[in-house]
Amino acid sequence: MRSGAGLSLSWKLFGMLVFFAQAAAAQAGNLIYVIPVHGEIEPALVYLVRRGVKEAVSQGAAALVLDLDTPGGRADAMEEMIRIIEHFPNQEATYSFVDPKAFSAGAFVAAATRHIYMAPGAVIGAATPVLASPGGGSVQNLPESYEKKILSAYQALVRATAQHHGHNPAVFEAMVDRESGLVIEGSVLLPKGKVLTLTDTEAARRYGHPPQPLLSDGTVADLRSLALQIGGPGARLQELRSTGFEQLARALMAAGPLLLGLGLLLGYLEIKTGGAFGLFGGGALLCFLLYFFGHYLAGLSGWEPLFLFLVGVGLILLEFLFVPGLVLPTMAGLILVVTGLLYAMVDRYPKEALWVGIERLAQPMLSLALATLGAFALGAVAARFLPASRLGLGPEGISAEKPVPLVQPGEEGVALTVLRPAGTARFGGKLVDVVTSGSFVPAGSRLRIVSAEGVRVVVEALDEER
Repeated sequence: MRSGAGLSLSWKLFGMLVFFAQAAAAQAGNLIYVIPVHGEIEPALVYLVRRGVKEAVSQGAAALVLDLDTPGGRADAMEEMIRIIEHFPNQEATYSFVDPKAFSAGAFVAAATRHIYMAPGAVIGAATPVLASPGGGSVQNLPESYEKKILSAYQALVRATAQHHGHNPAVFEAMVDRESGLVIEGSVLLPKGKVLTLTDTEAARRYGHPPQPLLSDGTVADLRSLALQIGGPGARLQELRSTGFEQLARALMAAGPLLLGLGLLLGYLEIKTGGAFGLFGGGALLCFLLYFFGHYLAGLSGWEPLFLFLVGVGLILLEFLFVPGLVLPTMAGLILVVTGLLYAMVDRYPKEALWVGIERLAQPMLSLALATLGAFALGAVAARFLPASRLGLGPEGISAEKPVPLVQPGEEGVALTVLRPAGTARFGGKLVDVVTSGSFVPAGSRLRIVSAEGVRVVVEALDEER
């Protein structure tokens, strides 16, 4: 009897789990995810779009909508935004809603979605590339010698993007090149010498046999009306909200290589000086935390790379502090640290495999290698030319690089730094880089030299014998 009751209860619980799973899937199937693309297209807005696409993918959204209100912006930011949009799994369910304008780079972003809708009175077009002065100042036309080369590149980009998403490439070419004009079915819609800008009515007008819209699938009043048209009465609209940290992300990303190199340099100096965890170690940790935080705000990574990094650092500290000479924790820790640093730079999307391929790891590996080389080069310069007191090594004046003094086995001295297992000791008036056989020795401990071969001076703690 009890067995039958337990089985019945198990089936009920299983049925409830299936019901909730089906309800969650149904909700995701009705989700229309909206990303606002408002203002100038620049790196901070790219970070917002990247975060939005990743959230839409992770929530299983049925459709992705870009809410466009932009005067245009930077070409590099626009190209990156297009690549990000292409990570949405169902490209047939990508939409642009122009309200009230999508000029220049904004028109190209619209071309990267399968469907384009416009609000009443909205306009799209005028995508001729121009030259903007640094700092967002005046805008001027490109020099004639440079214009043809840029136009050719833009035309190729817009043709590929428009064709890939089922739009008429001639429409977008007319927005870019004033010499293209626009002729549809023998009708001259735009003479040569002008760039194309379309109102919502003009963009939705149909041409050809069978009739096809020139650009826009239709005019809708607002996002709610568009969601109703996409998903029916059960559609659930969710709009991405800006956190306000996008500008901070932009600053941290710009300083990313510097933070990485500085963190490696400070970590190197912390190890080189052999001191207890202090100024250099704390500075290194702060640099690395800002490095990971910037990549998180930019939408490039979650918290997983930081977790791998901190576990790796913990394993390294475990060996130095508690099991010196074991080697294995340090090796595993270094692998986790490097993996965390690399994967923070990789633009991974939900449901992707952990291994992203060597082609996507190539640039992060190059950046990490350059930062490491730069850190060690600066560390060598600092150790050679900066005074000991400037390096924060204390009143003893310990140098990070010292000539090896003449010492003999049996000499006794004192540890000036923590030996874990390497550090610095004083024998009489001589400062010597020493190493233990693997044991941890606190600063101030009495030492005796066991062997001295070349630059390797092995010591043991006298305190342990007593």
